[in-house]
Amino acid sequence: MSDKLRTRTNINKVIALSISWQRENLLARGLGLEHLRDLLLQLARPILRTGASLAYAGNWLEDEGNFTFDLLRLISAEQEDNSLGGPDTNIQLGLLYNHSAWPHYLKVTARIEAQWINCCRIVRITQQMAGICDPDFVPDQEATTESARSKFNGAICLSAMRRLTMSPLVLDIPDAPSILIPAIEARIIMGGKVEGFSGFMPGLFEEALVTLEHNKPLFILGGFGGGAQILADGILRSSGNYPSELGLEWHKEKSMNFARFLDETKNFNLPTNVDSSERAFKKLVNYLDKANSDVVSTLNTGLSTEDAIQLLTTSNPHQAVKLVRKGLIALGLLPSA
Repeated sequence: MSDKLRTRTNINKVIALSISWQRENLLARGLGLEHLRDLLLQLARPILRTGASLAYAGNWLEDEGNFTFDLLRLISAEQEDNSLGGPDTNIQLGLLYNHSAWPHYLKVTARIEAQWINCCRIVRITQQMAGICDPDFVPDQEATTESARSKFNGAICLSAMRRLTMSPLVLDIPDAPSILIPAIEARIIMGGKVEGFSGFMPGLFEEALVTLEHNKPLFILGGFGGGAQILADGILRSSGNYPSELGLEWHKEKSMNFARFLDETKNFNLPTNVDSSERAFKKLVNYLDKANSDVVSTLNTGLSTEDAIQLLTTSNPHQAVKLVRKGLIALGLLPSA
């Protein structure tokens, strides 16, 4: 490794969290936002305490359905506890990697980044990193416009961000050593918006797809609604009986804005490493087909068939946490004791 790169020896693994909440789905199960938040923290805390880090591509707005600040406050509290002289003093704690695509990272001020510098590394995915050619760049000052090109480039950057999390990245910092951002080792998904998304497909779907493409462990907590439930239902369905949300046409009919976006950008050129909406949905369904036939090797979670199916269906938070931990231990991503 180049001397230019600075790493922490015990933080060499990253586990991604894909989570947002769907109010109606949770309420139908007698659960609320606090239940999902508590589930998230139960999953995240033991990972951080092993020295592994978390990846979460949430925004920097304090609103419900965004869990960035919940994770930052958890890490900050763990760091404070670690400095108080108790039995766990000086353990190596993980950080949060916040992968942020253009133009969303433009809203992250220097003050915000400085405030959380000890807890978080923000990884900005630029238009150039996403493979957009110079003539098609949209100036930052025009990123808030509703132009088709601006929305198209934003969608490309979101797709590229999700793909780039699966490989190591070098984060260049002005006047400081560069930092090596490790690739994601596994992903845990729960909840997730299916409508009102920005990009070529719902973000949780795309994050699941890139994880499956790289044969990384994918823990789907389907019992808590949202996109994760749609994926679980797609795996456990009877032959050919897919949830409608896994089809491109459903989204075009459901969302006038999405249909307009596809129509306005149909003649724009995609970078070779970014899939169109049509291709992405087809690839995702193909992987769900494989999981339907062999859930163990497709999801690669270290769980038995019985446990893997239970994780896809349980709405019991305690049971879900237990199963995820069991899988992470089997994969060597958490210690057995």
